[in-house]
Amino acid sequence: MEIYKYLPLASDRMGMLWTLSSIEDICILEFGPAGTTHYAIEGVGSLNGKEKAKIYSTHMDEKDVTFGRYDRLEKAVVELDINIKPKYIFLMTSSISSIIGTDIEGICHMLQDQVEAKLIPVDLPGFKGDYTRGVEQALSLIAKKMVQKTAEKKDTYNILGCTIDQYQFESDSLEIQRMMKQFFHKEVQTIFTAYTSCTAIEKAAQASLNIVIRKEALPMAQYMEEQFGIPYIYHKPYGFKGTCNWIQMIQEVTSWTLDQETYQAEISELKTHMMSIKRKFYHYKSVKACAIFADRDTAFGMSELLEELGLEINHLQIIHESNEKNIKSGYNERERMSYLKDRELYLLLGDGATLKMPHKAREAVQISNPNLDKIILYPYTPYVGFRGVLWMIQLILNIRN
Repeated sequence: MEIYKYLPLASDRMGMLWTLSSIEDICILEFGPAGTTHYAIEGVGSLNGKEKAKIYSTHMDEKDVTFGRYDRLEKAVVELDINIKPKYIFLMTSSISSIIGTDIEGICHMLQDQVEAKLIPVDLPGFKGDYTRGVEQALSLIAKKMVQKTAEKKDTYNILGCTIDQYQFESDSLEIQRMMKQFFHKEVQTIFTAYTSCTAIEKAAQASLNIVIRKEALPMAQYMEEQFGIPYIYHKPYGFKGTCNWIQMIQEVTSWTLDQETYQAEISELKTHMMSIKRKFYHYKSVKACAIFADRDTAFGMSELLEELGLEINHLQIIHESNEKNIKSGYNERERMSYLKDRELYLLLGDGATLKMPHKAREAVQISNPNLDKIILYPYTPYVGFRGVLWMIQLILNIRN
C-alpha cells in the first residue's frame, strides 16, 4: 500500500460521479453512507466544475448492513420520482452496499413499474480501477441508455470526452467550438458531458460527426458509429501541427468545406508568434528540459506542443493507470518527489499535487487534475487549438532566462 502526502488516485466510482454530475435534469441516488456522497460532491468543486445533476444519498445504518435491507433505497426512489420528477435516476452502489451484495440491477427492475423516471443501475463500488475506468463506463452507459435513435440528421457534431475531471475542460471545449464555427461554420449538437442536458443527450444521434478528445470516450464513439452511423475522429488538437492535423481529419470524414481564408489568416498570425519563441531560444543555450505529469491525452498533447516550440521533454508520466508501452504511468508520489528534488528544469507541467512538491523548475504550470488550490473563473484560456498554442507561447516568452 502506498503512502500519500497529497492525494490518492481517485477511484472508478469517483470517475462515474464526476461524469454524471455535470448533466442537467438527472438524479443520482447513492445507496450508501451520506459521508461518502458528501465527499464526492465536495470533489466536484475542487475540479472547478459545476454540479448540474441532483445528487442524493439514502444513508445506511447497522441494520441495513447486517440484514441487507433495501427499504431506504426503495422509498428514496419513489420519493424522488414524485417530488423531483426527473427523466432519469441513476442508482449507484457504494463500497459498503457492494460488499453486502446489493443487487442494484434487480432493484431497478423491481421498481421500474412503480415510477415514471427511467432507472439506470450503476454497480461501481470503487474497487475495480481508477477514475478513468469510471469515466469510460459512464460515457458508454449514457450512450446506451439515453441517446435515442432518429432518422433526422443535422450538419452538427458532438464532443465526446469533455468531462469535468479534465483541467481547463471548459476553455478547451469553447476553443473547439470556436474553431468549428470559424473554419467549418458548424454548431455543436451535444457535449459529453460538461455541460449538457437530458434533451441534448437524447438528440445526440442527429449529429454527423463525433469528435473524441480523450481515450476513455473511444468505446462510446465506436458504439455510436455502430448504432447510429456517426463517424468519429479521435484526436485532441494540441499544438500547431496537431491542430492542423485535427482539421484535416475532420475534412477526411465529412463533406464539410473549410473556410480557407479564415483558416490561413489564423495560421499566418500564429506562425509570426512562433518565430518569437525561436528568437528567444536562439541565444539561450542553457537547459531547456521539461517534465510533464498529466492524464494521458494531455501528457501526449503537451509533449508534442512543447517540442514544436523548441523545448526538450526530459520526463513524461501518465498519472493514472495505463497500459501504454514504453511510457511511465501510475500515481507514485515518492517517485515523483525523488525525480523533482534535484532536477534542473526549464518548465514543469503537472497536476496540483506535483506542483506542490519541491522542485527546481524555472516555471511550473498546472495542466491536469487533481487540483489542490487553483480557482478557474475565466473560461477562455485553452490549452488546445490555435489559441492554446498562443497561450503557451505567451507563457514561455515570460519565463526569465
